[in-house]
Amino acid sequence: MASLRLPEHAHCKFCGDPIPFGEEYCNEKCRKGEADRLAAEKKKDYIFYGVTITIIIALLIIRILTR
Repeated sequence: MASLRLPEHAHCKFCGDPIPFGEEYCNEKCRKGEADRLAAEKKKDYIFYGVTITIIIALLIIRILTR
């Protein structure tokens, strides 16, 4: 069976479509979609950290008050 080699290429970080090597996104829509996804992920991380810190502080206060 003959070996078939594809031209050097990459894949869009957002949709996964093949794109020319060295590019990150296939179009502006995908670039904006990835930026929006990263912003939402960052927001979720900040909420998680905030809730975790709040719970730790609440537990410390409860422990101090119940001594």
